Amino acid sequence: MPQSSCLKVTFLFVSIIFPFCFAKVFEPCELAKAMIENYRFQKADIADWICLIRWESHYNTSAVGMLNADGSTDHGLFQISGKYWCADGDIGGACGLDCKSLQDDDIADDSVCARRIFRVTKHKTGNGFSAWAAWTQRCQNQEYKQSFIKDCNLE
Repeated sequence: MPQSSCLKVTFLFVSIIFPFCFAKVFEPCELAKAMIENYRFQKADIADWICLIRWESHYNTSAVGMLNADGSTDHGLFQISGKYWCADGDIGGACGLDCKSLQDDDIADDSVCARRIFRVTKHKTGNGFSAWAAWTQRCQNQEYKQSFIKDCNLE
């Protein structure tokens, strides 16, 4: 294979694999504990958050969703919309973030933005979780959402 072809193949491989080097797929209990202890989520709401994250990103910090009817993409653990909350390739949106920053294993900025989305939506609708379609469709049943954290030691 000519050297230029090898370089192209190497570049393609690195560009596909590289983003995954900075991603993390959490275990539900590990994530619940981190959210409470490190990222200021309320313990009373943690089952809702863990259920929501399960169905939005499958606990994967690098998840990118592209199924929106308007062509926008959702980013990271919480699947935060690039249409309103972050900007692709720039710092912007209501959370003042580049959407790519929501796709790494550091969930501090994701958490701040998710809590902002929750607060804004709660102010408008009375239920902050209704901002996420996955929560609305799957996580309203109390017993079901509690099943995601039933084996977690969150004391």
